[in-house]
Amino acid sequence: MKPVSFYLVTDTHYLDSKLEPGGEAFENNMVTEQYFVKESGAIISATFDKIIQDKETDIVIIPGDLVKNGEKESHNGFIDELYRLKTNGKKVYVITAGHDYNDNAYVLKGDGRVPVEGTDYNDLCEMYRDFGYGDAIAFDEPTHSYVAEITQGVRMLAIHCDSKDQPKGTMDDRLMEWAKEQLDKAKADGCSVFATCHYPVIPPVPAFELVGDAKIKDWRKVASFLADNSVELVLTGHMHIQSINEYYSESGNRLIDVCTAALVGSPAKYRKVTVDENSALKIESLGVPDFGWDLNGLTPQEYFDNHFASAIVARVRGALGGGKGIVKHLKAFGRKRFDKMTVKGFKRILCLKRDKEFDKKKFSDFVGEVGVSIFSGDSPYVEGTAGYNLIAGILGRFSFVIKKVEPKLLKNGEKNGLRNILLNTIGNNKGFSDNNAEFRLK
Repeated sequence: MKPVSFYLVTDTHYLDSKLEPGGEAFENNMVTEQYFVKESGAIISATFDKIIQDKETDIVIIPGDLVKNGEKESHNGFIDELYRLKTNGKKVYVITAGHDYNDNAYVLKGDGRVPVEGTDYNDLCEMYRDFGYGDAIAFDEPTHSYVAEITQGVRMLAIHCDSKDQPKGTMDDRLMEWAKEQLDKAKADGCSVFATCHYPVIPPVPAFELVGDAKIKDWRKVASFLADNSVELVLTGHMHIQSINEYYSESGNRLIDVCTAALVGSPAKYRKVTVDENSALKIESLGVPDFGWDLNGLTPQEYFDNHFASAIVARVRGALGGGKGIVKHLKAFGRKRFDKMTVKGFKRILCLKRDKEFDKKKFSDFVGEVGVSIFSGDSPYVEGTAGYNLIAGILGRFSFVIKKVEPKLLKNGEKNGLRNILLNTIGNNKGFSDNNAEFRLK
């Protein structure tokens, strides 16, 4: 691949402060949310300030979910930030996604939803004309996919798989045929091509293979199509996770999927990607800088991670609510125990005699930490560690449940079994980092 350098920022989910979100409904929603929206403007502005300071790299790529929920006011504010990048010498390329259009947009205020002006899907290309669409050398009108030559000899295939009139997360045969024409033309013109797509092409972690919305539909077909047509690199987002994965087609061609977290919530990263004159690919992850809010003495990373850990615990508590009759009482009992129990207490219930490293920690805190580590990438719970042994032991005790649900979940011919899929999700055993990695491209 020919030399290129750019910044990758994903899932900014900007909500303009002029819309004045707040109140009980908003706060209740934020309890279980991974990312922040009130802070989104300050986070984006501070991050763009850092990018502007880099005078050597002049390209910024943002693959979708630009605003919170299709609010026209949010688009206007976000576009102002993009123009700030542009006036400081940056070339910006975006694609839009499902959060960017909404005919019935609203903001949470008081004790409910307040309608606001939304954004029509068909207006997005014109709104973002100065940020990729206007520079397109090829455009697929039904999906808003496009090709742009972002620097001499390097083209970007922007795959829009979140179009209004097709199933979300889809690259169908018609779009593949259009993309094939563009890839053949690039090859004839002597250009290298990489792709960007809002949805991950390769499942970011093994468990996401089982989640329909966690990757592009029929992902092996899409990954093989790209790899077999000389696309070695795809930049993705959507799942708010830091992950880098490789996939090899049956023909032996490789695709590298660089999935990047939401900028505005844990793990709150963006990336700098460089390909040098020797086709060496370098991927560097950068944390959100100080953005001027009072974080109660925490670093931005601590602030984001603490909130996400609490959100994970809140979702577990929510799952232990509701029901009727005896089920309701059992869930209520389980929630009380979950709130108070230590890891040692949980082990005692399951008759586990594993490492004592986590015994004094609240079990809910351990659950939150594991969840945060998965989304942060490079999760440390690899085979042989105390955390891995503890989780393996817990899964062993629930093997009867796993065996019962396994046939329903493993529908695509997965051979590793549900237990192994879960264990391979909690630890990075790929041999390279999810955050900072280097590869040799063709």
